[in-house]
Amino acid sequence: MNIAQTERIIDADIAEVWDKVCFYEEVKARPNWFLRWTLPLPVRTVGDHKTVGTLCRCEYGDGQYIMKRITKSAHNAALEFSVTEASEQFQRHLALKGGSIHLTRLSGSQTLVSMATSYEPKGSESTLRRLLVDLVIRSMHRFVMRDMADSIRHARKAQPANC
Repeated sequence: MNIAQTERIIDADIAEVWDKVCFYEEVKARPNWFLRWTLPLPVRTVGDHKTVGTLCRCEYGDGQYIMKRITKSAHNAALEFSVTEASEQFQRHLALKGGSIHLTRLSGSQTLVSMATSYEPKGSESTLRRLLVDLVIRSMHRFVMRDMADSIRHARKAQPANC
């Protein structure tokens, strides 16, 4: 099994970051050209993504979907899921197995976010193919983490000043 992993430090307390943890399919911003070119366009997630045992249906604009079962949800620490089903078209080239988002409190009010996605290629495995798949997955991770950080900044701006 292959694992693509990405890390980012977000300038926010771990509780603020936990409140913004989400899946790729929940990000409201339009994906960049690279993600639109390599992945189906995300539409939404149906289901509570922070409750263990919940089955979430992640939907895409062309009728594709992924079913994710939440396997771990530790408040302010970790979210893990397994992929239980995916549309045939979605898994044509690889089988998604699961993923995780782990948070680590750093000094000050910074949080290290670590995202990982596990997958198995279908067909012949090559170094180039693995590098390309990892590039796409890490780009998706960065997109989600950027949205988390942006959401925190926007929420802070919207809060009234304490006088």
